[in-house]
Amino acid sequence: MTRALERPTTTNNDDHEEIWGSLEGESPDGATRQALNLAHRAADKFPELAERYRSFAGSAAIVSGVLVALAGVAVARRVRRGQNPDEILDQITSEEIEQAATVTSRHNRIWRMVVRIARRRSNGELDTEA
Repeated sequence: MTRALERPTTTNNDDHEEIWGSLEGESPDGATRQALNLAHRAADKFPELAERYRSFAGSAAIVSGVLVALAGVAVARRVRRGQNPDEILDQITSEEIEQAATVTSRHNRIWRMVVRIARRRSNGELDTEA
């Protein structure tokens, strides 16, 4: 019979600090940290959106992650366009955050179509009108 690994039980806060203090990982750079902060602020701007996602998934931890990910995509698009953070927070809408994932697939379809047309032209498959 296989036995499960035995772990010492933790009862005080010092043990918890030892466990969490030894974790290592890659920390985000300054631009990523700023974008994540802006995504959190954008998600906090719409409490009704957070409530909707909270009831949909059931767990607040999972819900906030999904909501912040969607807000992060919406914020990143606006940052790439050159908008400043204050402008983004003033203009972003809850609909834009919710549709952040669906717009990407539409954009990718258009981009794939453009790439296919460019390949056909470079291979000489399309007739050129002169």
